[in-house]
Amino acid sequence: MSKLFHAATVLAVTLALGLSSAQAEGTSTGEVALFLTVKTQPGQRDALVNLWDTHLKVRAEEDTVHVDYIFALDMGDPDTVHITEVYTTMAAFEANSQSPWFAAYMAEAGPLLAGEPGFAMASPYWVK
Repeated sequence: MSKLFHAATVLAVTLALGLSSAQAEGTSTGEVALFLTVKTQPGQRDALVNLWDTHLKVRAEEDTVHVDYIFALDMGDPDTVHITEVYTTMAAFEANSQSPWFAAYMAEAGPLLAGEPGFAMASPYWVK
């Protein structure tokens, strides 16, 4: 797993969807939602959670670019995490995904993962 996974994901999604920042901001709310399903190597979910707590939790709590952020532990699979992030704009998502601190997190998290995460992006129609 590359430490640049998230930045590569941004590029892949942008190319796959043909979605520019301007187009994303012209959607229903102007926000961008990211849905991830992350599978860890057997028995490594707790280690991933600890890394998330150390690197990302405080940033998510303090930043102003997330409308919503859910980090959830799968109830039926002890090696799976689900993450939902709603960003204020596509530009905010792009900046976050290309940050040095996120690359550092991915460098540590990568070996814990069992392949590429399941990934989807959407244009929120309504968020509560």
